[in-house]
Amino acid sequence: MEKIDKIYFDIDGVLKGTASPQEDIISLLRYCLDNYTGSLYWLTTHCKGNENHTNFALSDTFPKELVDELYQSFLPTNWEVLKTDGIDLDSDFVWFDDNLFESEKMVLESHYVLDGFFRMNPKDPEMAKKALLFLKSFDK
Repeated sequence: MEKIDKIYFDIDGVLKGTASPQEDIISLLRYCLDNYTGSLYWLTTHCKGNENHTNFALSDTFPKELVDELYQSFLPTNWEVLKTDGIDLDSDFVWFDDNLFESEKMVLESHYVLDGFFRMNPKDPEMAKKALLFLKSFDK
């Protein structure tokens, strides 16, 4: 992958409930908002199709202004059981999630896009910084 067309975010274990300091997570989100306008997607149980409850899920963790901006800027995905159903597998994407089911891994492998999955370790306090460095390595 030489560029990034789309970025998918889970919430639990990625943006909240992690050991990464809040300011590092905000830096990651701010970078995405500033550099990937129109290319940011929710891939979380808090947002499926027309049901978008991400603002409620994030309101106890982040400042209201940021939550509102995320709610307006991130696009929904539609999936049922496997999150990979919500990913455009023909695009160059990054999917930030703390969990990858074996069945999802098989889908990514069968489309030769496993390298688009970026596992976020919620116990690593440096994880948000690592994710930001990864994105910056593509230097749009």
